[in-house]
Amino acid sequence: MDMKINSRLVVGLRKQKAWSQQQLSIVSGVSLRTIQRVENEGNASLETVKSIASAFETDIQTITKEPAKAKTFHSSALAAMAFFATIVFGVLATSSTTAATGIEIQSDTVRQSYDKTETRFKGGVSVFIPENMAFEISAIEHNDVLSDEPYQLRLTSKGMALSIQNARIIRADEGVIIKAIEVKSSSVSPYRGG
Repeated sequence: MDMKINSRLVVGLRKQKAWSQQQLSIVSGVSLRTIQRVENEGNASLETVKSIASAFETDIQTITKEPAKAKTFHSSALAAMAFFATIVFGVLATSSTTAATGIEIQSDTVRQSYDKTETRFKGGVSVFIPENMAFEISAIEHNDVLSDEPYQLRLTSKGMALSIQNARIIRADEGVIIKAIEVKSSSVSPYRGG
């Protein structure tokens, strides 16, 4: 039986952590398509609700509403919905992940650290920064001989830091595109002394 979820709260909690839908999918262990359905329709199985609540370190009552009423579908309506879902999934599977900051990141693989403090994007990474977004790019100096970090650039914007390996920066009509081998994303405190 599906449960009703407060989808606005889920989106708000996700954006509060500066996670994309893809990142929430990784942290919760729930498929990207299911995360999209939860945020758009507000319906989920009990297992999905438990996984999402766990990802946000909260209980299921916080994100749920009352149980959804059982619905009966005519077979042709169900077939039409399946066809529509296939088309939507095909489009979404090729789209990029978008962090709450507005920066879009595409990559072949996405991995999040166990403690959920950083996300690594590897293989064919493309970072898009909209033209109206303020950001700062600086070189990363490796003074420590034992440092094994491969990153050369650091981009910071709206409480988010990206460490970038082998960057190629391209000016586009709508903003800036950075092509890289690997990008590490982490949150930074908006209130840094200095």
